[in-house]
Amino acid sequence: MEVAGVKTTIRAAVASAVAALLVLVAAGAALAQVTVVGGTPEGAKLKNPVSTSAESVAAGRAVYRVECVPCHGESGDGHGKGAGSYGPRPADLTRQAYTYGTADGDVFDVIKNGVQPRLSMPAWGDLISETDMWNLVNYLRTLRPAT
Repeated sequence: MEVAGVKTTIRAAVASAVAALLVLVAAGAALAQVTVVGGTPEGAKLKNPVSTSAESVAAGRAVYRVECVPCHGESGDGHGKGAGSYGPRPADLTRQAYTYGTADGDVFDVIKNGVQPRLSMPAWGDLISETDMWNLVNYLRTLRPAT
């Protein structure tokens, strides 16, 4: 004899277990990546497909104001209101060189994939478009001192 609702409960439990397993697999894949201090040869070779223009910088600034200011602060110095709430203090984006590389490709990689495995910088790859990430790279370049 079958009890009403038992099949539904079992299905829900199996669906929850599968969802939890998928989350663990995704987390494991993310943790398998390591963000390289100083950047990578691949990052140095990756060319920004968005030309640096007033429009691109303005678009990058708009993304920065919405997504980055809470942690990195209005000026990019790492002193936003949420700074340090989730771990290490955010990077000071006004410095000449960044910890994980200053080449456009390295900066793009950190924006897209976050800082792994510590996740002190979350991945934005699923939240903003690649064009907006490249616009953000162009804007961030304006925060650093000229060489």
